[in-house]
Amino acid sequence: MNERTKHFLHEKFKEYYLEYPIQLPPEFERREWGFIFFDALPKIVMRRHTAFVTRQEAIDYLRNMVPAHAFASVAHYEYPGAGTMADKHWQGADLIFDLDADHLPNAPESFPEMLARVKSETLRLLDFLTNDFGFSGESLNIVFSGGRGYHVHVRDPTVQTLGSAERREIVDYVSGAGLIIKPASVSSPISEIPAEKRFGWSRKINLWITGYVQSLKDPETAVNKLQELDGIGEMKAKKLVDAGLLDAASNANIERIRNGNIKFLAGITKSFWNRLILKAIQETCASVDEPVTGDIKRLIRLPTSLHGGSSLRVAPLTLENIEVFDPLKDAVVFSDKAISVMAEMPAACDLRGKHFELAEGVNTVPEYAGVYLMCRGAVEYVGKA
Repeated sequence: MNERTKHFLHEKFKEYYLEYPIQLPPEFERREWGFIFFDALPKIVMRRHTAFVTRQEAIDYLRNMVPAHAFASVAHYEYPGAGTMADKHWQGADLIFDLDADHLPNAPESFPEMLARVKSETLRLLDFLTNDFGFSGESLNIVFSGGRGYHVHVRDPTVQTLGSAERREIVDYVSGAGLIIKPASVSSPISEIPAEKRFGWSRKINLWITGYVQSLKDPETAVNKLQELDGIGEMKAKKLVDAGLLDAASNANIERIRNGNIKFLAGITKSFWNRLILKAIQETCASVDEPVTGDIKRLIRLPTSLHGGSSLRVAPLTLENIEVFDPLKDAVVFSDKAISVMAEMPAACDLRGKHFELAEGVNTVPEYAGVYLMCRGAVEYVGKA
């Protein structure tokens, strides 16, 4: 990133911080703040151990210093501006979850698909937090990170003093780590699965399995769908259908499955139900970054700030609007005025429902697309078109 581009981005970010309302975290004066500035890029040099006493002091800092990245600690301290962690005197911390496309198994290649997938993981996590742990929507702060995922802040008094080990146990639960289901002895045919009337993972597994069985509507659909399970090919899928698997979708039999009873399907092998249980765990768990949750002194992106690696807004969300939120539209803040940029090699991006393909050389693009690609390091600023 050359100096001309850095200056242009600095001025655009400054316009944003002067115009848009900035949301400070609760008890911001007890948090440590950290910043990365444009002049150091592409090196990542964090300036931290900063603290603010008043809201206006924090806002003025953002407007005058114009960071490329802004962070605040998940922790509360007695002396947040102290120069060493020991001198800060830790008093508690929010419970934080980081869901990032980098941590997804078999992540799709396209950026829009990755964002859609990580949103699904976030919705799974929110289900755990609200239904299994009983946190209210008011105690959950959901944030699009401005990059490749989402952050969920739990600001409930019951979690503030949890240590790293306890927080990692929560990650183990929502990710299904080490989860072992033993529905029957290895030597006998399986006759039970976890029942819906139970709680936690047992209920989740049962709900997934009943939904899966109900989706097997006809032989052709069932054969195709069954082959999506590990270890089941076309021949084995046809055998399962011939053995009466579709009969399980009747109302009476679905009720039996809800109660955990599957012995009425004597022709369906134990291995099939165990495959369904494993698939249910895979499709229900949430992939979260364990080191972030376990770090009780972590700095996390400031909601309503801009992400210097994308120019996208670190957007606060709610349980009600996260499903309809589209980060590549709703987190884009810059204008559609035309600017010229230089690409040393072909570049592309998808924003506001449009696909942009840039050839090597000078290209004219809307400002929001140009700023995004500059932050990604794909182009340099030339001037107004």
